[in-house]
Amino acid sequence: MDTGPIRVRRFPRALVIIIIVVAIALAGFAAFNAGWFEGPLNAIQTSVADIQWLNWLPIGPGDTTQPVISEALASGITETSAIITWKTDEPATSQAMICESDGGCTWTELDENLVTDHSVNLSDLKPNTAYHFTATSTDAKGNQATAEGDLNTLAQAAATMLTISGVNTSNITDVSATIGWVTDKAATGQLEYGTTNAYGSTTTLDQNLNTIHSITLTGLKPSTSYHFKVKTKDATNNEAISQDQTFTTRSAVSAAVEIGPEVGKRAPDFTLQDINGKTVKLSESLGKTVMINFWQDVQQSRNELSHIQEAYNKLPQDEVAIFAISWKQIPAVTQSIINAKALTLPVLIDETGEVAEKYDVTNSPVTLFIDTQGVIRFRKNYPDTLKSVTQIESIINSMQ
Repeated sequence: MDTGPIRVRRFPRALVIIIIVVAIALAGFAAFNAGWFEGPLNAIQTSVADIQWLNWLPIGPGDTTQPVISEALASGITETSAIITWKTDEPATSQAMICESDGGCTWTELDENLVTDHSVNLSDLKPNTAYHFTATSTDAKGNQATAEGDLNTLAQAAATMLTISGVNTSNITDVSATIGWVTDKAATGQLEYGTTNAYGSTTTLDQNLNTIHSITLTGLKPSTSYHFKVKTKDATNNEAISQDQTFTTRSAVSAAVEIGPEVGKRAPDFTLQDINGKTVKLSESLGKTVMINFWQDVQQSRNELSHIQEAYNKLPQDEVAIFAISWKQIPAVTQSIINAKALTLPVLIDETGEVAEKYDVTNSPVTLFIDTQGVIRFRKNYPDTLKSVTQIESIINSMQ
């Protein structure tokens, strides 16, 4: 039995060294990950930036160089969109900020793909608006660069107007009437109508796209004034609405009366242009007392025109319509008489004599008085001419 001093047992030296090395390594790794060495290392890297270091050395110089942006511009500009493009000298991300003049700014979604050719689409812009844009790119090391520019969106194209013209009434009876009009583009057709300008009735929409339109109203009341307006839409949904217009249905009695140029018959309808090119249709004056004078450049007509102009000045134009029809005369001759007599009443041009023929006019002057139902009540043929404005007023008052 060993009775000597007790020997101290020791760990193997190699094991102790291994434990110490592992502990130091773990502590260093933890410190590195915590960023404790980042500042000192960056300082060292900056101070030795001119030294050629191996890439794997942690104390080598850091990448602090920003990407270089070039050719930043806006293209594909419309009323509400644009494309911003630019280039970088190294792969980098893509993003753009767009600002209005009032300071409101928005960012596009970040494109994290690292590329050198960049493209960002802008949408939901305002028409006819100035914008300032900022193109932004960030490289793999977090270095960021920007470039700025301006763009103006296009003005919104004006909607193509749809135009209504030539609104007219025809074939008026005691219970019906036909409304016609023209549009400059193919379009639908519809009427609103009624006994007041509040209308109240609407025709079925004619969905056929035409430029010449005609709708017949039926089931109307005799001897009644009607208001109407035209409504129409083209293929691109542009809408046009005419102004309010009126017509008066015939009485049940006058509707049955024969048409002709003689007293007691319904006056033949006609359409002529006045000296200024405005279209006038006789049936549009139904509901008024109408006076028609056929004249030429002869002395007896000149005398009558003075009396008729005086009557035009005195009589209420919402109740009495007066037309002086120049027949078989060129417009230049007609205009010279208008100027010489200072006429302001409607002067219509029947250069071919077609309307005069309907009224059996063979000499000048001829004057007809038509009642509110369109029936001829008085006719004066040359040499039975009008002698004064008083005579004209007397005839018209006897018809009312």
